[in-house]
Amino acid sequence: MSEMQKLSADRLKQLREQLKNEQEKQQEQDAEKAAEKAKNVEADMEEQFKEESGKFISVILSEDKMSASVILGKPYDDINYTVPEVVAALRKNKVVLGFKTSDIMEMLNEGIYEEPITVAVGKDVEQGQDGYFEFTVDMSAHKTPEIRPDGTVDYSSMGKLANVREGDIIAIYHPAVQGVKGYNVTGTELLPKIAKELNPLRGKNIEYNEETFEYKATLTGKISCINGNVEILTVHEINNDIDLTIGSVEFYGDVVINGNVEAGCLIRAGRNVTINGTVSGAKVFAGGDIVLSKGVQGNEKAKISARGNVFADFIEYATVDAGEDVHANSIINSNVNAKGTILVDGTRGVVLGGYAHGLKGVSVRNSGNYLELKTVLHAGYTPEEYEEYTNIVTKENEAKLQMEEVVSHMSMLLREAQKKGADDKSKAEIMELNKKKQEICDTLKSLDDDKHIISDRMSVGANSSIVVRGDVFINSIISIDMAILKIIKQDCMAKYICRNGIIERRMIPT
Repeated sequence: MSEMQKLSADRLKQLREQLKNEQEKQQEQDAEKAAEKAKNVEADMEEQFKEESGKFISVILSEDKMSASVILGKPYDDINYTVPEVVAALRKNKVVLGFKTSDIMEMLNEGIYEEPITVAVGKDVEQGQDGYFEFTVDMSAHKTPEIRPDGTVDYSSMGKLANVREGDIIAIYHPAVQGVKGYNVTGTELLPKIAKELNPLRGKNIEYNEETFEYKATLTGKISCINGNVEILTVHEINNDIDLTIGSVEFYGDVVINGNVEAGCLIRAGRNVTINGTVSGAKVFAGGDIVLSKGVQGNEKAKISARGNVFADFIEYATVDAGEDVHANSIINSNVNAKGTILVDGTRGVVLGGYAHGLKGVSVRNSGNYLELKTVLHAGYTPEEYEEYTNIVTKENEAKLQMEEVVSHMSMLLREAQKKGADDKSKAEIMELNKKKQEICDTLKSLDDDKHIISDRMSVGANSSIVVRGDVFINSIISIDMAILKIIKQDCMAKYICRNGIIERRMIPT
């Protein structure tokens, strides 16, 4: 076959395919026209039927497609609607599920016209339940203190521990329950959220039964949950007074004393200390919180120190240090320091005499009394901290000057060595200066670390305030950071803040 004949055959094939496509397209167009004509004819017949019979069915679909209603036009004479007619109208409007046949029949039997009636309803999704733990014991670190009828705060409730015995059920796991699908009246499937399982409990001295989903204690002791980690630790509980015949109590866990602690005794715990009696001139140390449900009468000898909070009914003639907050009904002639806030609650709520310092703030009901006993309330960083910070800055500047002198001297010796060569004496001197330079670098780093520690501690007290909700008596000293305000005229209902080194007073609402 010649090249020309081959091209003619390809062209002929192309023309045939083109003609075929045009014929198929024309057929589709003719079919669409026929369908449209049939639809119009059907519509015309339906309209004619409506005019002749008065029958008219309007379908209303809710916005969420969860229900459909119909409105029946009132027919002429004795012409009635039928259930299939209503269902057909619904299906024509894409309503395919949830038919309420009984309601349709009731509507037709009672002849309810020109009024919307719900005849189809979808099924709502039934959401599942994520897995969860049901704890059978209260594992909170401390309960909320109770308010007595006279308005004072009962701190004895703070010492109620969650104790368990070996074999006790401490938690039951309820597995996730998946939800049930729903649908709308147009037939669209509605899916519930996937319910999720929780990770197993972590901790010490607990065991899990996979069949019953129960967690049990394997040790008798105190239970707590910290950061999702369950712990059961033994509690050292003493049901009598602590006097000099016992002397000291030291324990790595929690200590509970159901009695008084007399002067000269020592209580030390790795975690929390709860004393359900009065503390006299004793020393109490805790790695966690200290709860003194009946307070401390220290005779200027008691020392109370906690890395956490200190809760006490009253604090008298004692020294108290807390890594967090101090809560009390009254503080009298004591030296109290808190890295958090000092809160003196209750109807008495008085700080009388002594020194009360809260790095983050102080909130009391009354300061001082009519006898004008000197009472110091201090918030923010202390003068000692400020002095320590300035001393570090001074030492840092001195070290920097020394560094400049050493570097300058080393540079001079190195330049001379480059010009004339370095003898043994110059080499030894350069080595000595280099050693001194390293020592100064180490000193500067240590000073910078110390400076940042103090600076961070001081910044915690930024914007701290002192609030007195009752009376501020004469000779009360209000101090914030380095600023001091001596009360020379009785005041009340005041909030004190520090702005640009000056203490300002604000009225607080009653």
